[in-house]
Amino acid sequence: MSSETPPIIPDEVEKLTTGLNREWYYNRRVVLYKLVAASPQIVDTWASAVLESLQAWERPMPYLALHDLSQAGVSLQYAALVNFDMLNIGVTPEGRILVERLFDEYPDWRAKVAVNFNLSLSGQTNRTLMNYLNREHPAIRYKTFYNRAKCLKWLVGEITDTNELQGLNNPQE
Repeated sequence: MSSETPPIIPDEVEKLTTGLNREWYYNRRVVLYKLVAASPQIVDTWASAVLESLQAWERPMPYLALHDLSQAGVSLQYAALVNFDMLNIGVTPEGRILVERLFDEYPDWRAKVAVNFNLSLSGQTNRTLMNYLNREHPAIRYKTFYNRAKCLKWLVGEITDTNELQGLNNPQE
C-alpha cells in the first residue's frame, strides 16, 4: 500500500487565454494561476484576472493565490516581461500598484501568495533571486516553492515548515 498523499484536485478550471489557466481549490478559497506560455498579452490578461478576482473576493477572507511558473521555460520568459518582479500579487508593475492600493483601502484584509518554480536551473535561479529581491507590503506575504501541493498546503495553513530542500541538505533527517 502506498503512503503517498493523493493529489489535490481543483474544484474548477478556467482557460483565461492560450497559455494561462485559472484553477480554484478548497471551495474557491484558493486561486491558482498556471502560466504555460508567456507573452505581453498573456501577462496583461493575467494581471486583469487577478484584479477581477480580488475585487470580487469576499472580505475579510484572506486572498490565497498560487502563481504556478513551473512549466519548463516559462519562468525566465515571464521574469523578463515583468522586469524580474515575480513575487508580485498583481503580476505586472501596474498591477502591483492597483492591487496594493486595494489592500490599503481594506487595512485588515490579508493575502498570501505562493510562487511555484520547477527544479531546473532557471527555476532555482529565479526562486533565489525572488527571495532576495522580495518587496513587502504589510498585508501581503509571499513564499516560493518547488512543489504545487506544498504551495496549496502552505496557503491554507496545513504546513508551516516549508524547507523543501531540507532532506537533500540533511539526509539523516
